[in-house]
Amino acid sequence: MLYIISISTLKIQLEGSEAMEYPSRFDFFIQFKAVFNHQGKFNDYVLVNTSENFRTVAGIKSETLIGEKISKIMVERKDIFGLQDFYYNMIPGTRRKYEKYIEELDRTYIVNIFSDDRDYLILFYTDITSLKKSAEKQRKDSQSYEDNLYAFEEKSGKYFKDSLTGLYDKAFFEEELLRLDTIRQLPLSVVMGDLNGLKLINDAFGHEMGDKALKKVAEIIKDASRKEDIVSRVGGDEFMILLPNTNEETVTKIVERMKTAFKQNPLDFINVSISFGSATKTTEEEDINRLLKLAENRMYFLKLKEGKEAKLEMINYLKKRLEKITFETKAHYDRLKAIAMKIEEKLNLTDIEKEELMLLCEFHDIGKIGIPAEILQKTESLNQEEWEDMKRHSEIGYNIIKESRESIAIDELILLHHEKWDGSGYPGLFKEEEIPKVVRIFSIIDAYDAMINDRPFKKKMTEAAALNEIEAKAGSQFDPNISTIFINTMKETRAS
Repeated sequence: MLYIISISTLKIQLEGSEAMEYPSRFDFFIQFKAVFNHQGKFNDYVLVNTSENFRTVAGIKSETLIGEKISKIMVERKDIFGLQDFYYNMIPGTRRKYEKYIEELDRTYIVNIFSDDRDYLILFYTDITSLKKSAEKQRKDSQSYEDNLYAFEEKSGKYFKDSLTGLYDKAFFEEELLRLDTIRQLPLSVVMGDLNGLKLINDAFGHEMGDKALKKVAEIIKDASRKEDIVSRVGGDEFMILLPNTNEETVTKIVERMKTAFKQNPLDFINVSISFGSATKTTEEEDINRLLKLAENRMYFLKLKEGKEAKLEMINYLKKRLEKITFETKAHYDRLKAIAMKIEEKLNLTDIEKEELMLLCEFHDIGKIGIPAEILQKTESLNQEEWEDMKRHSEIGYNIIKESRESIAIDELILLHHEKWDGSGYPGLFKEEEIPKVVRIFSIIDAYDAMINDRPFKKKMTEAAALNEIEAKAGSQFDPNISTIFINTMKETRAS
């Protein structure tokens, strides 16, 4: 199956660019270019450019890295630039900022990431080591650590606080982990939590809702934790809790309290789900880093199961919500499936194609959840601007279903389900037999059902008139061979 994404050709320029506002001060930068496979699908990023002082700062000749993929650099260079922190979560067309300590350089940086264009990715590193060391000295010399931390944050721009959630950041968590890793704090427990389906929420409802979800998670975790616990946001959708003088039994109760709170406190109409993993250090000899790894492994083990269930629950919820705010109903989906069952045997579909066709009948318009309700509910013809907005639902649906492709592997079919035989459909990637067979079948079924049923903006046709319309558009909108088989099958059904 083929998928080609639309790629812009914007060229990133470091000087004289009006498209981006880069940091006014930075110590070095690294620039990457997206690489796509022969099917047009995103594969990786390769390093294409660095600042002139890169070798001085990193101790590596930039020439040796030009053309290398991020995935290879992360493995062979021990990820000294902190690439893994964003690599799996970066969304094209967005910007991110985080703090990173690079152990090999013994320096701490603020990293600004720009991905305003799908083709390019650029990272600016600003050294804040002196600020961090100043804060560390102030911490050690002070009798009142919290008071001095607050004062430092006010002066330095809250480097120790996550700007979105107000929780402590990763750097602060790591400092506290070292400070509390003493025999007096045993048993010392850690909890790692990972928000399930953040990208799905962003794709379905926008990044504003995604931010609200992260704030909701922070609020619930903070409320369920004790005053002495250190609660931090350490990544895009990851949270860590440090619990001094807390045994395994107590930390289990705290985690259960958090899970209950999540079930009882949905975000607007969305049930927020988070997977937790915990571990407890009971002896001085235990390695604190091993403790963190154990908590992480336990969290990811649970996420394999809980994350999948949460995504499917979210998608089914989106489908039900869509039925309430649009003219698409369960009856419509059921009719599509019934028609599909009549024709699939005549077209010699494989078992996989049959399953894909049924799923496409059920989830094809899931992306409409990301379209403004006033457009979805309009009973008159859409104007050009509204129509362009409506056409986005195929790509939105693709992004939503892609998040659960282990269970619903039809993301690419959803992206293409409005393509036309002559290439005049959208997103306009394929024509004729380049369009997947299941999509060519579905487009006829969907059009037929729409024609023979009333809609607010259009009265229904007779079945005979609808079949005549399909015959008239065979070779332009529809596959001519499938159209003939469909028409004959429906006539046989009516006659029997």
